[in-house]
Amino acid sequence: MTKTDDLYLGYERWLPSPPKVKKPRSIYNAAALAYLGDCIYELYARRHFLFPPLSIEEFNDRVMAVVRCEAQDALLQKLLSDNYLTQQERDVLRWGKNIGNSVKTRTKKRAGVAVYNRASSLETLIGYLYLTNAKRLDEIMVKIGFSTDSSTQLILEESVGKSADSIAPRLS
Repeated sequence: MTKTDDLYLGYERWLPSPPKVKKPRSIYNAAALAYLGDCIYELYARRHFLFPPLSIEEFNDRVMAVVRCEAQDALLQKLLSDNYLTQQERDVLRWGKNIGNSVKTRTKKRAGVAVYNRASSLETLIGYLYLTNAKRLDEIMVKIGFSTDSSTQLILEESVGKSADSIAPRLS
C-alpha cells in the first residue's frame, strides 16, 4: 500500500528511474554528475512552480530565478548552515566543487568563480543522490523549498536576507 505522502498528483514516482549504478563515483566524473544534477534540479523547480497555473513566461521567470547559480549557492548555504548534510554528502560537495575551474562561461564571469563552483557542487550532489538515494534527494529538495506546499522564494529570503528578485533579475 502506498502512503499518501509518497504521491505527487496521484503518481507514485514522477522522476524517471535512474540507471542501476552501485558506485557512481567510480563510473562518472563530477562533471557528469553535475550535468545530471542540473537536469534533476530543474525538474524539481518546474514541478514546484507548476501550481497555480500561470503563463509560460511567468513559469519561466520563476524557474529561472531559482536555477541560476546565485540562487543555488544561497540554497546550498542554507543546507550547510543548518548542518543538514551528512559527511558523505559533504564529501561529494567537495568533489564537485572544482569541476568548473576549467569551464569558461558568461555565468561564471557574472556570478564569480566561488559562487559558480559552489552551485556546481550542489548539482553534483543532486546527480549523485539521484543515482544512489532518491529518498534522501527528495528530503534535501524539500528542505531547500521544492515542494507543493512551500515557496523557494521564502527559503531564499531567509538564507540570504534578500528576495529572489534581488538574486535573479527579471527576465522580461
